[in-house]
Amino acid sequence: MLKVMRMKSSSVVLAGGRSSRMRSNKAFIEIRGQRIIDNILGKLSGVFDEIVLVANDQDLYKEYASDKIRLVSDIMPGKGPLSGIHTGLSYAKHDHVFTVPCDMPFLSMDLALHMIDVIGTHHGVVPRIDGYFQPLCAAYSKTCLPIIENSLHKGHLKISGVYELLDILYLGEDVIRKFGDPDILFQNINSRDDLNMAEVIG
Repeated sequence: MLKVMRMKSSSVVLAGGRSSRMRSNKAFIEIRGQRIIDNILGKLSGVFDEIVLVANDQDLYKEYASDKIRLVSDIMPGKGPLSGIHTGLSYAKHDHVFTVPCDMPFLSMDLALHMIDVIGTHHGVVPRIDGYFQPLCAAYSKTCLPIIENSLHKGHLKISGVYELLDILYLGEDVIRKFGDPDILFQNINSRDDLNMAEVIG
């Protein structure tokens, strides 16, 4: 069962562009007959109060614009994933925001809600596995916006560098495993091998 949310919160989907390895937009790749973006939006729409879809090529995603899904583009384009997080936080209606990339088909809503539940006064909640962060599948508070914005203006685009300026609660593998296998939960579709594996898992 999904946890009962204690506060209203937003979700942000970070829609990447064309993948050089996949030679197509990863969001529209199908796994067992369903596009990844449809899978993710379907899961989020059943749990979060709103969805902000950050996509610079808005024509590709215009079919998704609705009362619940707000389609926006980067406020500071050309500055990478940190700019996508900044944009999502800026447009989100609620103080606490869950972000996810557009190519993560095995996203767990229980884990997403857990991150929102434990954010408290932290700037963010970020999974960390074997020393590696999952900054795009994380929860953030809008209180971190001034620091992120300042970093973007200065050209400091490395997310891990910005974390040094923030109060981040890191989720270890022991916590994450309560919600599933980390290798599956955070599986991205970056290559044909990834897609073949996802077809088997899915």
